[in-house]
Amino acid sequence: MFSIIICSINEAYLNALKINVGESIGCPYELLVWDNRLSAKPIAEVYNMLGKQAKYPYLCFLHEDIIFQTRNWAALLLAAYQNDPELGMIGVAGAKYKSKTPSGWSTGIPALDRMHILHRDKNGEVKRLYSDLQHSSPEPVVNVDGVFICVRKEVLETVQFDEQFLKGFHLYDIDFSFRVARKYKAVVTLSIDIVHLTEGGDYGNNWVEETLRWHKCNAPELPQMIPELRSSRALERKISRFWLRRLSSEKISWRNKLRWILACRGYADPGAWPDLALFLFKRSFNIRGRY
Repeated sequence: MFSIIICSINEAYLNALKINVGESIGCPYELLVWDNRLSAKPIAEVYNMLGKQAKYPYLCFLHEDIIFQTRNWAALLLAAYQNDPELGMIGVAGAKYKSKTPSGWSTGIPALDRMHILHRDKNGEVKRLYSDLQHSSPEPVVNVDGVFICVRKEVLETVQFDEQFLKGFHLYDIDFSFRVARKYKAVVTLSIDIVHLTEGGDYGNNWVEETLRWHKCNAPELPQMIPELRSSRALERKISRFWLRRLSSEKISWRNKLRWILACRGYADPGAWPDLALFLFKRSFNIRGRY
């Protein structure tokens, strides 16, 4: 019933996930894996290639550094699809608003972000990164994080990952879900517990450059949001400030920092000046932090 698709670069994580999926999925499935250690293909190309080979009606694109804690999780996905014929995409992390200002998938605003992921630290302790359990599942969103993306097969036949524009690992999830959400309903489920074995990602120069390029290309279609929301300058500024703080602990060149500031117009927002200073100088003083 489900085709599990993985672009692999870590054999140990992959082997553990294979066992875990077999024990937890609770329905017929196939596993389609591409070993990307030698070929280093763009993940968008790998996902399109394996998606065309899939034989089941539902496709799950997974990062390999996860473990499912929920048993029979496929039944929860299937029920969501059966209950809503317009539903095309399900994630475990996503946002109700995709800003015009450069950013990742999250807004940094709890009312707009939805996530149900746990993280296992180096000491083996599992902590909940963020979860809004006050809302019912599923929650409508306009983009999802790539750690877990489930779509109907017909969705991928209509909207593919953009392997021509995106040649690496970054932005494939934002771009794909951005385009899927324009044609189908997208949601985040809060019913499936997933432990993420690695926290965060590489938000350095490559990510910054790809993010700036993507936002410039898609600027006419941004911002994108669920129907109940309205865009505002104040909202965009909040998101801009959050990402200035978020990126302050990353290793980013001065050139790309200046490009980011120009793109987000942080210099024009006096309220963002403390965050802008943090973004520019925090690493210079060897102060690290997480946002």
